[in-house]
Amino acid sequence: MNVLAVDTGYSATKIYSETKAGRKTLIFPSVIGQAEFGEDFLGTAQDNFIAELSLYPGKIRNFGETAIRLNRGGEMSADRDMFTKHYNPALTIAGIARFMTEKQAAAPEVLVVGLPVNFYASQKQTLVDKLAGEHTIKLYNINGSIANTIKFTLEAKDILVLPQGYGSYLSYALDREGNKIADRIVPTAVIDGGEKTIDIVAADGRYIHTVSKSIPSSLDAVYHDLQREIDAKYDDYLERSTIEQYIRSKTPYITPNGETVDLEEVRKQVMEKHLPEILNRIQMTVRPMRPQKVLVAGGSGDMLFDGIKQVFTSAEKVESMIFSNAVGYFRYGLLRQTNEDA
Repeated sequence: MNVLAVDTGYSATKIYSETKAGRKTLIFPSVIGQAEFGEDFLGTAQDNFIAELSLYPGKIRNFGETAIRLNRGGEMSADRDMFTKHYNPALTIAGIARFMTEKQAAAPEVLVVGLPVNFYASQKQTLVDKLAGEHTIKLYNINGSIANTIKFTLEAKDILVLPQGYGSYLSYALDREGNKIADRIVPTAVIDGGEKTIDIVAADGRYIHTVSKSIPSSLDAVYHDLQREIDAKYDDYLERSTIEQYIRSKTPYITPNGETVDLEEVRKQVMEKHLPEILNRIQMTVRPMRPQKVLVAGGSGDMLFDGIKQVFTSAEKVESMIFSNAVGYFRYGLLRQTNEDA
């Protein structure tokens, strides 16, 4: 069966699948914005991700990079409950349609998705209910014409929901065929760093929900300091969404006096000041788990890795840190499929 994995995080949505032809991946920022159409004089239709979902009829919205470009960085919700109930399903369904179109992929027969560990138990069924059923997605050009119409149906029994972070563990504990690697099924802590939260997952073959938790990533404090530094140095105020837009697009910030600044580098420098506090929170959560193995995943996990390594000397990066959750979801889909076929 065609297995598709979608890891919808607060900062980015990652989609992953494998076929005989190889791996297929897609990543875009987890932001949305209201669409406004106009004459496309420059023929930019291929550069846009604009969709209307039957899940939310009548609402045509920009997604991902298009929302960043056309909606001043795009909109997301800091309310995690709101993100889980509304943004996650919308980004997932729109992402599947884009993936099918760009990668010339078949509709998923098995869909594996994730939720932050703090919301996994309470929101699992809610997410399944949102994603199950018939879906029609219209993909638009920037001038308002319809570029493509995608239809697919997801059966509730074929939607598998896992805790985010646990996918990274599964990418380590399962091989590419979805088979268990016996010597890797040991007490493990996964530190999965995102922009809004750090999911810390306890696993030993099972997901241990009583110990796993999401903690603040402290990036909010990093951005506040970054804003103050920009204001003091360059007499300019930038919204967090604007800073993120510069960093995501890898575009240098031009100050009012014409100086060029790499905001990603400045963010790293500011983050160094907050590192002790972030590491202390991680340490207080991980130590009671008494893990034999510590795995680090995610974008901010990569940024924090050197500091984590000083605290947990056996820590190692999961293969493909950005996509490790999605890879683990995909392999779990293969595992479940094999068990059902047996």
